[in-house]
Amino acid sequence: MGENEIVITYESLYELLRRERYRPELQKLDPLFYQNVLNYFKEKQAILESQEKKESIFAANEIDKTRTQIRNIRKILKDIYEKREAKIIQLALFNSRNKAGTGSDSALLAEEKALFDSINGVLNGFREGVLFNLLSNNA
Repeated sequence: MGENEIVITYESLYELLRRERYRPELQKLDPLFYQNVLNYFKEKQAILESQEKKESIFAANEIDKTRTQIRNIRKILKDIYEKREAKIIQLALFNSRNKAGTGSDSALLAEEKALFDSINGVLNGFREGVLFNLLSNNA
């Protein structure tokens, strides 16, 4: 494990989901969050593969537990992504309407910043092409 790597656990992912759900602002994440999650998935998959190779009466129960945990982790990650995605869309909409850099995009990860910039660009383009032309009688 690298020195900059944050340890991802089932509990830490669940806590992050809880914070994203109940706090209106986008939560600050480690810049390497997605890479750390990928590493966590690889570890879980390796554990599952190791368990599947074992021949014991307890192995089947452990395999089921690990599979269930992997399934739950996927659901938590999907929920985190969707909560963050909705907040990013709202942030881009607010930014486009107010034409002011609010500074509230500081919690965006690099991958999310690309989404924010793209949405913001589309909103600004339509706003300028439609609304401003209507307001200036250029339609």
